[in-house]
Amino acid sequence: MINKLAKAQKSWIAKFILILTALSFMSLFGVTGYINSAGSNRTVIKVDNIEISQAQFSYLLQREINAARNLLGDDFDLTDEMRQALIQAQTQQLVKDAVLDRTETKYHVSFRPALIQSIIFNDPAFKDASGNFNRDVFRQVLSRGETTEEELVADIKRDMTRRLLVDLPVQGVNVPEVLRQAEAMVDNKRRTFKYVIIRPDDVQVDRKISEEEVAQYYEDFAPNFIEPERRDATVLVLSLKDIADKMVIDDADIKAYYDEHKSEYETPETRQVLQMMFTDEQTANKAFFALQNGADFYQIADEIADQSKEDTDLGYVAEDELVYELAAEAFSLPKGGYTKPVQVGDMWQILEVADIKAGSKQSYDKVVAEIKENLKNERLYDESYEILTRMEDSLGAGSSLEALAESFNANLMQIKGMADNGNVREVQAEAATLVHNPDFINTVFSYNTGEISQVLETDDGLAVVRVDKIVDSHPKTVDDVRGEIETLWTINEKAAIAQEMLNNLMYDLENGDEMGATAKRYGLAMYRSQPITRNETFANIGYADIREMFTEPLNTPKQIQQGDDYVVAVADEDYKNSAPLSESEQILIKQKAYQSLTADLAEAMLSSYAKDYDIRIKYKLLGFEY
Repeated sequence: MINKLAKAQKSWIAKFILILTALSFMSLFGVTGYINSAGSNRTVIKVDNIEISQAQFSYLLQREINAARNLLGDDFDLTDEMRQALIQAQTQQLVKDAVLDRTETKYHVSFRPALIQSIIFNDPAFKDASGNFNRDVFRQVLSRGETTEEELVADIKRDMTRRLLVDLPVQGVNVPEVLRQAEAMVDNKRRTFKYVIIRPDDVQVDRKISEEEVAQYYEDFAPNFIEPERRDATVLVLSLKDIADKMVIDDADIKAYYDEHKSEYETPETRQVLQMMFTDEQTANKAFFALQNGADFYQIADEIADQSKEDTDLGYVAEDELVYELAAEAFSLPKGGYTKPVQVGDMWQILEVADIKAGSKQSYDKVVAEIKENLKNERLYDESYEILTRMEDSLGAGSSLEALAESFNANLMQIKGMADNGNVREVQAEAATLVHNPDFINTVFSYNTGEISQVLETDDGLAVVRVDKIVDSHPKTVDDVRGEIETLWTINEKAAIAQEMLNNLMYDLENGDEMGATAKRYGLAMYRSQPITRNETFANIGYADIREMFTEPLNTPKQIQQGDDYVVAVADEDYKNSAPLSESEQILIKQKAYQSLTADLAEAMLSSYAKDYDIRIKYKLLGFEY
């Protein structure tokens, strides 16, 4: 990011780079302050003659939001803080892109269309299973990324421009020894930390909730204490199993199915076949004569055909799996028999039968039950649809639910107190799954008392609903929700006590009190970490917080929230790494320093181009909060 230097100006490395480039972060953005907005689609970012409209910005921002939503799914929650971060990142990226585009024009940088086309055609993301560029795949990938072909080409050109004008000039920069040594000292510095953990769950509440607090919670959290609308219903249930059990399959149909699918009830004879292949008849005959003299097939394949055992053994195969020229002969041979050399295409082959597995056949009597089930499954959909139609006709003629159940030999189930989220007070086991079906819930809540629904197709069969009783949504009484209120109050009380303890602890530590004494004062256990580097951690603290604590002076308290818990830590003691660095460690540190230095120099190079342009940003229209 371009503002990396601005955020790191306290470091001597960043200052060194800033002196070299004589740049500042503000020179890139050329602050214009608030610009009055008028019109529905004003320019919000301008880099010389390159303008980005409010509509373009909104489109690109929404695309980033969609990408995050697709990636995270139900876990994605766009908070105000996240939106601000996306707006800031989007603004900075667009400014950087515009600077590169303006610089490309300024220095007359251009790329042949054939080169861009070659990059696209060779991108693995746009290739099919055969490894070839596929335009349909190309369009699908662009569609999923909400990107147009023109935007892709612009991104490719911009990436090549950056490599040419930004990345290449800073490649090969020398890492000063003093910088490498400084990096080594920073990377290998070790610290120990003293810390305590404040867990609200462990906090003791030494009083009970008062009646005034119960009343206040009941009022404050009233929306949580609403009893939803609930309904009682009688449900006719006819499962697919019930329908299948009542189906009658004729013997003639079973016999016809058996005759049509005979091959499915037969296991063909298979043979373990060994194969040798030769490019000429003379060599094939040589191998054949060796076989006649009692030589081993595998040995001949190795010595004459230059084949491994794996290449020679075809395994157990059926007759139709062999080439036509050899199949019949190979399946007429006895075990241990072999064929004469036979020409197949440009090659000569010899086969030997190493083993034989006889085929088998299931008799009609043994598969009658299986065929009957197959036929039921095949006809189940049509049978279900026919029953559904007959049920609809009966309901249209005024049949009651009880008469319908008797006519179709179906079960009637009672559901008591069903809410629109599928929660029920009472339900029979056979309908326990049904009450969570969204279509079923919608059906129950679509009819009035006494009305009978249309026939509903479910995953498990057919259902018909009659609404028997409706109890409207209403507030629960205080007594009904007293247990919920007490639980909620206890959680909040523990959190409040933990927060107060945290505040007092931090206040004492910030005023110079020692961690051990302070922890004891509040009845907390104090822990001490092992000596760690900034690349290690303790108490499950994130690496960003660890690195931040390494930049603070000793005994500087830091609080970290982990879910509902808090960790308060202070750096206790610093250690130098007395062991000399290995050669591989020194190389790694030099590589890290090189990567960091070149990244900073590349950003500085981009900023050096930007200082020549008139850059204006309408922060207010972009949605920045101040």
